[in-house]
Amino acid sequence: MNFEQTGPLTEDGMDRLRAINYFIKVADLGSFTAAARATGVPASSISRRIQDLETELGVSLLHRTTRVVRLTELGNFYLDQVRSGVKALDYAQDLIKDRAASPSGLLRMTATPGYGRFLLLPAIKRLRRKYPDLVVDVELTDQVSDLAGNEVDIAVRATARPPDRSIARKLTDENYVLVAAPAYLDAYGTPKSLSELGQHRTILYRGPGRIVHWQAKTEEGWVELQTSPAFICNVGSELVGEAVDGTGLALVPKWGVESQLADGSLKAIALADAELSLARSGSPGIYLLYHQPKYRLNKIKATVDFLVGELARKGRAGNAPGDTSGQSQSTP
Repeated sequence: MNFEQTGPLTEDGMDRLRAINYFIKVADLGSFTAAARATGVPASSISRRIQDLETELGVSLLHRTTRVVRLTELGNFYLDQVRSGVKALDYAQDLIKDRAASPSGLLRMTATPGYGRFLLLPAIKRLRRKYPDLVVDVELTDQVSDLAGNEVDIAVRATARPPDRSIARKLTDENYVLVAAPAYLDAYGTPKSLSELGQHRTILYRGPGRIVHWQAKTEEGWVELQTSPAFICNVGSELVGEAVDGTGLALVPKWGVESQLADGSLKAIALADAELSLARSGSPGIYLLYHQPKYRLNKIKATVDFLVGELARKGRAGNAPGDTSGQSQSTP
């Protein structure tokens, strides 16, 4: 909400709402000075507003010292009660303003890094050309954000089981393909089985806190492969680049190497006795996720519809709205 200075706190609802917003900001940031910087309102004005609110309520909401500001027990209780109400008011205000306007304002997104760099960011460039008043804040991360908690508006995730509390629109299947450069295969041969694969150098992905080793599905079940890595990195485009340069074999999502397979700079390799993957869970896909109520906002609806139209078409896959199940599990 917008913050601005006013006169003394009165029975007017807007004055009370401003005071409540100041209180929430001080509670979140832990100081009047930080709240003043965030709102552009003098710390003294914020303090007076909150004091007027405390007078109206007849309780102390904050413990004030020269070093720190802490919530009282009743302050904690009051914060829990008013925060959800203020969020609801913000949402209602945004919804009404947004109904008659073209898509605009800030839209927060998070996406798995590999897919984000290869396909999502180029699509967002096209989105912004279509809707120039839309400000897109994108974070590429393997960390899963809370859509319901209002941390982000839209998430793009690789998962076999989309979260059941979000709307999941499938953009593409997450099929993995074993690839190598023609020069590498000419020099070291093309593996045709798991035993032959063990004689080759590999290029591995580093996920959050660990190296992601390849998984092989055989007639006897799943086994984790211990290969001889020549290069390890957490940036998918670097893995593809190393494979093109002939460093070794790479196991990557097919959507990440379609152009290289098409121009011949990489060749796909199929093993006779195993199917390779980076995860053992189900049939993973790339999903665009959002919280159902937000779809009523023009900026969310326009972005979702545009990205699904662009990316599902490119991935030759797409689900109708409302395809949801399970829990989100991030994969590279």
